[in-house]
Amino acid sequence: MKKFAKELIGQTLEDEIIENQDINLMLIYIYFLVQIKKVPTQAIYEVIRLSMIQKEQTLKQQSIIRKLKHDALDKFSELVRKNDLVNQKFVFKKVYQYEESLNILKSNLLTIVKSEKDFYGCILTQVIDIDQIVDIGFKLLENINVLEKQLQLLYKTNPQSNECDTIYNIFHKYINYNKMRPKLYRRDGQLMLQFLQQNERIIYDPGSCVIQITLLQPRGNVIRYTRTFQKAIGYKDEEIQDQNINRFMPQIIANDHDLYLDNFVERGRINVVRNAVRVILGKTKSQFVVPINTRLRLEASTDEFGATALITPVNFTYGYMMLNENGQIEELTKNLFDEIFEKYLGVELECVKGLDCLILIPELSKIWDQLFNENFEKLDKRLECHLIIPNLSKQVYRSMQSSRTAACSRSSLQQSIIKSIENQNLDNVIYQISLHLMSLTTINLRLIILEMPEYKQIFNQKVTSQQLIQLRNRSSQLLNSSTQNEVITSKGDLLASANSQQFNGEINECDLEYENFIEELKMVEDLKNQLANINMINTTHNQNSTQRLLLKSEHVFEDRVIELKNNLNQSDKSNNLSDNESELKEQMQEQNLQYNSGSVGSRSSQNNTTALKRQMKDCLSDNRGLNVQTKSFLFSLYILVIIGYFVNYLILYFEFESIKQDQNYDNLPFEFSYFYNEFVIAQSFINEDNFSFEKLSEVSLKFFVDHIKDIDQTIIRLPHINMVKNFTMKSRMIIILAQLQNVQKMNEIILYQDYTNNTDQFKMQINQIKDADSTNKQIDLEIFVFIEEIILILFLIRYFYLCLKIIQMKKKIYKLFCTFSKEVIQEQFFQFSSLYNQLNNTKFKNHETDEEQFEITMLRQYQKTVTSNKLDKNQKVGKQISVKQTNSAQVFFFLFVFIYAFMCSFYYIGSYILFEETLQSVSARQNEKTQFKIINNELAQTYAQQAILLNQTIIIDGIPRQNESVEYLKSLTTSLSQYQESYNKDIYNILSNNICDSVFNQLYDIMFQIDSQYNYLEYSNLFSFKQCQTISNLEKGLTFVVQELYSNQFEFLQLLYLNDQSIFSLQEFSSSSQQQIKRLYVQYGFHVIVELLTNQIKQMVYSTILINSIMIGFSSIIMSCALLITIKTILRVKNQYRQSKQLLTLFPFEKLMENAYVISFISQDLNFSV
Repeated sequence: MKKFAKELIGQTLEDEIIENQDINLMLIYIYFLVQIKKVPTQAIYEVIRLSMIQKEQTLKQQSIIRKLKHDALDKFSELVRKNDLVNQKFVFKKVYQYEESLNILKSNLLTIVKSEKDFYGCILTQVIDIDQIVDIGFKLLENINVLEKQLQLLYKTNPQSNECDTIYNIFHKYINYNKMRPKLYRRDGQLMLQFLQQNERIIYDPGSCVIQITLLQPRGNVIRYTRTFQKAIGYKDEEIQDQNINRFMPQIIANDHDLYLDNFVERGRINVVRNAVRVILGKTKSQFVVPINTRLRLEASTDEFGATALITPVNFTYGYMMLNENGQIEELTKNLFDEIFEKYLGVELECVKGLDCLILIPELSKIWDQLFNENFEKLDKRLECHLIIPNLSKQVYRSMQSSRTAACSRSSLQQSIIKSIENQNLDNVIYQISLHLMSLTTINLRLIILEMPEYKQIFNQKVTSQQLIQLRNRSSQLLNSSTQNEVITSKGDLLASANSQQFNGEINECDLEYENFIEELKMVEDLKNQLANINMINTTHNQNSTQRLLLKSEHVFEDRVIELKNNLNQSDKSNNLSDNESELKEQMQEQNLQYNSGSVGSRSSQNNTTALKRQMKDCLSDNRGLNVQTKSFLFSLYILVIIGYFVNYLILYFEFESIKQDQNYDNLPFEFSYFYNEFVIAQSFINEDNFSFEKLSEVSLKFFVDHIKDIDQTIIRLPHINMVKNFTMKSRMIIILAQLQNVQKMNEIILYQDYTNNTDQFKMQINQIKDADSTNKQIDLEIFVFIEEIILILFLIRYFYLCLKIIQMKKKIYKLFCTFSKEVIQEQFFQFSSLYNQLNNTKFKNHETDEEQFEITMLRQYQKTVTSNKLDKNQKVGKQISVKQTNSAQVFFFLFVFIYAFMCSFYYIGSYILFEETLQSVSARQNEKTQFKIINNELAQTYAQQAILLNQTIIIDGIPRQNESVEYLKSLTTSLSQYQESYNKDIYNILSNNICDSVFNQLYDIMFQIDSQYNYLEYSNLFSFKQCQTISNLEKGLTFVVQELYSNQFEFLQLLYLNDQSIFSLQEFSSSSQQQIKRLYVQYGFHVIVELLTNQIKQMVYSTILINSIMIGFSSIIMSCALLITIKTILRVKNQYRQSKQLLTLFPFEKLMENAYVISFISQDLNFSV
């Protein structure tokens, strides 16, 4: 019921599709076939057909079709696994893919031979165009290597292919003549042994062929086949391609073959495919059948659906006949027809078809009816019996000869056979045959195939009585059958008349005169063979003495081969062994020549020739890289350059580290002077409440206590300021510290004389610092850069020398083309012209190549080419060469030299420029910093001197000293007002804008980003933003307030002059603490500026060191890459030289050894190394 429902649904969908042609219905139908009806073969057919006829599809439809294809293929794979189709593991396509590869190989071989011909043709010109020769030669060498790899790959695929072996031999004999064929790729090599152990050797059997048919429409048409199939059946290409496979089958089977294909595709019946091997009979163009073993494989993919058959012929010495259920002959092989039926019956093939075979084989007739039982399909029976054939040719053949155009009557022939067997017992021919009975079932018929592995004629034997009884029984059955329905066979009459013209021109094989002539020829041939054997025996006897001489050397050769075989790995054994064998064979040949030639001179000549040949091979197969000297030079130079990089880096690093450390100690003399003056001023206003002057006095004294220990570091960096008036800086600071401690602890006053001595010493130190530049270079980097550039230039000179030397040697190779004789070049040209004509022949392209026949035709073609005068007799080898002045390699070389020199100098010059630029910037900042420290110190000193004058009796030099200080302060104030924004924006903001905002809000954090050597925390705590805002005129900027302070000092100086050094009129200045507080905030602003400049210098140094580190890392990488590129460039130039030498391998070594110029070049090359 389910089966009926499926068939009903399927038929309904098919009717709807035929009527509406709806693609959606087609998709539903395919899904039905895959998932419900479970016929993946029909689903694959329908989905591929749909994708072919429906070109325009939406993306959704494409996706559905793709999914249905994969589902159908998955179901098909399940079907294959379920039925265990053993032939699916073989890929029969490889056979015709291999054949296509052979055709491509032949085409490539033809291309190479044409290039060889053009190569030698270029030499036979008045001016040899080297560029053209190089282009052709390099492509030729590359193509030869590619072709050799293709040959090796094909040989690995199928080592037993005769054609591949022949092409391999042709390749090494005519093209790659300077190399021996590797042992691995010979018939006795390891590849053949491995191949014979593989299962795939079956599909590459020399006599096998492959044919593929499509299961799409038109179903059963041949789409691919191998050349061996065409050769086996005798049809032309146009008679096979796109023709139905039925054409190449016996007619009785071909009638039902389409139904087989339909049942497989539409119903999924795979009975035939289940068998691993089936013996069937194929039909040739001559209408005979050939026995073949057939392996069937199904081909299913997303765009292909078909079947492939691997056809392997059975032993052709066997005889085969196909009998129908009535025992009549349907088909037979040519050997049975020629050796039995035509010979003794004297009839055509169509007359034999339809004859009753059971009359001829009485033992088979006896058991015939028993064969067609329920086990018929498993029939496999062997039988020993006799084949009785009457000799009708002597009686009937001549009478039938004249009437061959008419259709022969099978019934009359049948009756003649029966009568002849019964009545003419002496003329009957009896064969002893071994029968192998096999069944062949078609849809409508049951057939029996008779296999005759052996059939021998028995002489002097008569038909037995039992055989006659069986004959009469069978003849009576035929007589009864003929009265009802005369036995006839199809196509016999037409073919008999069509072949009549062929028989008119053929030799009568039954003619006695012809047979006697054949016998005479056989006797003559036997006589020749006997004479040849006698000559061979004599020749062998004469050569025994020579063989004894070589016996010892042969044993040495065999022992050496055995030793090599034991030492080599299994995979690479054959390749390496072939090379060693070739060397030993050369030694054997030398020994043979020495034994055959008795003179010492001839032996020496042979040794020299062999040594020269080896030198030539070493020269032309030069695979050496750079020599040790060149590698050492390149590596040494690389090390020197890298060392130079690090020397530059260390110089720059330590130089700037020194500047960075100097920033921590070069402020110390200024700070000592400043805090000394602040201490003096604080003592004068110690009782004021509006500012912590007492705390300021303590901070100043504490600065001396804390930093006397840093004097040594300052003196190391500034040794010229150490000695002042026979006192060291440290001893002076200790004396001043003692004075300040006495003032603070014992409430003593600072004496004017002590103050002036101390300030004079501070001024002398400051002037010495002002005149000296702490950022001066300690090491001159220019010297190192100059030395490093000289080393680089020396390298480039060496680099130029190496490459130019290689280019010079390469030009010598090109000049060798002018040194060959006309006869040598013409001989090679003739040979390749002949070979080109031979390979361009249709027979070579389309048929299997026979090596012996190829050599014969090649010799004829060479003689024909030589005599055809293809070359002008006056044409000679050119004595001049034409070469381009420059090529891409040379342009790249010189461009790289320029780039390489630039990149190598990048760090040297870059680090030098960075060093100079940073020093200039640091020096500028240092000068600004010194200037601001001087202003800050001078301002404090002027007010401190004022405090001394106000608190003590003014001595004679007090007013001039004050006048000098005020004038100097005036000049500093003027320079301060000239400071531009472009110098330093942050500092300009402090000088021009609100001091409180700039110092406390914007620059406070910046000042302490980098830790200072001096601790200003206690000093900075004396100041507050709130107090700063209460002081008048601070919002106008530091420059304005400094000018105001200068004006105050100028007024004080005027009062000193007006009062004539009277201290009573100056008491009003001593009570003005507000002016001192304003000055203190200005002094604090200058401290901020100094610290800001110090931090900027340190940041410059840090950035410079960082940039320098990045530069050296980048430059080292570039230099390492440049070294590799240098080696590759030299190797590239050397490789071009080596490739140029390879052009000489296009000439036979024997011809090269005759050229004295080539020998001279080889001697030079062996001594040349880079």
